[in-house]
Amino acid sequence: MIYLTGDTHGVYGMTRFSPGNFPAGERLSRDDLVVVLGDFGLFWSDPPTEPEREELERLSSRPWTTLFLDGNHENFTLLDALPQEERFGAPVGVAAPGVFHLKRGYVYTLEGKTCFVFGGARSLDRHGRTAGKSWWRREIPSEEEYRRGLDSLESAGWAVDWILTHTAPEGILKATNLAKYLAGDPVSLYLEEIRKETDYKRWFCGHLHRNAYFPGERVHVLRENILEGGTGNVVSVERNRPPLKERLRTFRSRLPQQGD
Repeated sequence: MIYLTGDTHGVYGMTRFSPGNFPAGERLSRDDLVVVLGDFGLFWSDPPTEPEREELERLSSRPWTTLFLDGNHENFTLLDALPQEERFGAPVGVAAPGVFHLKRGYVYTLEGKTCFVFGGARSLDRHGRTAGKSWWRREIPSEEEYRRGLDSLESAGWAVDWILTHTAPEGILKATNLAKYLAGDPVSLYLEEIRKETDYKRWFCGHLHRNAYFPGERVHVLRENILEGGTGNVVSVERNRPPLKERLRTFRSRLPQQGD
């Protein structure tokens, strides 16, 4: 089985894999796959913090195999330094036993499904971050990675079962209220061309911090939900939470007001 979820952003996002939220996970084996669609976040601090090390060890001890794409909020210096080996038909970065980084532009075979993978996105908050400390230029793919993606799809006859990306193609962004912020991302523009040219059955991505499905394009956008990829059914207990800002507003509205 293949399960997919959106951005985890490091230590705090890993709670979604607890048995209380993901009970199906306790019945899985190493042959089963859980895919994080970018902004994995456990490779952030250099050197890693104790909570980051502990969470990676905990994830490694889970019964399944974890795969993750890179997003835009990643320490690419650390990701690029991971040892590499061949798995699922293409190179992966070895993060820990049972935890692997899927690299940009390759077609992997996961549970018998051909999956084109392409991570990365442009950060909205990049101007407020520090290069090499909290932001990395590698969030935008290199020309080599862009070319590799096209070559991989050409070799596959421009037909794959699934497409796994961090951000969404431009056409999907324009169908949301985030278009004015995210439109024009070079990665999304690239993915839009791939969407138009490629025969695929399902597309899964994260980045937009929401759970949504676009049936016409067969695109699943994921945040904290965990989906079973074959059916598209949500298997996690906690689902469709409002955005953080909305939750904070609700929380504040419940606080006693001055004069109460």
